[in-house]
Amino acid sequence: MTDRSPLLDPLGWTRWLARDTERRKLVEPEALTALEHAVRDFPAAAFAAGVLPAPLPVEQLEKVPRAEVRETPEGTRVRFRALSAPSEVRGWLLGNGVVISMAQATVRPVFAPVPRGDSAALRLDGVLVRAFITGWEPYPAPVEVEVDAAGRSVPLPEYLARFLADRGRP
Repeated sequence: MTDRSPLLDPLGWTRWLARDTERRKLVEPEALTALEHAVRDFPAAAFAAGVLPAPLPVEQLEKVPRAEVRETPEGTRVRFRALSAPSEVRGWLLGNGVVISMAQATVRPVFAPVPRGDSAALRLDGVLVRAFITGWEPYPAPVEVEVDAAGRSVPLPEYLARFLADRGRP
């Protein structure tokens, strides 16, 4: 994904996975096996490099008091506060839409819409959201990972190796 904070963009996951489905059709079966192998090997390599997993975030909505309900300039009513909490799923948020769990699988966030139609929720970091993360689910490992806004991409195994080289400290 070109978005550096994919957790803020639920529609980004849908677009990116659709592109990956098209790429997957063009790849040889051996390459798909290599992708799955790279994902399975990543947790051990990350531990060896000293990069530890963290609980992946989920969000809970808290209704704001009626006096604090406000409207944005676009006409959206902010009726909720989205509070982040650690989930039971632990893993590595590697950026650009790549999240690997300790269960040796790629996962993606499960989003739910903020209730009440035109409502939105405000995260503690000040970001306004219309969907919040309720959990994490497995999905097929991506064939390639887009690394910049120009659409350049690298194969997933290379992306994982770069991540470990940049952040890992043996």
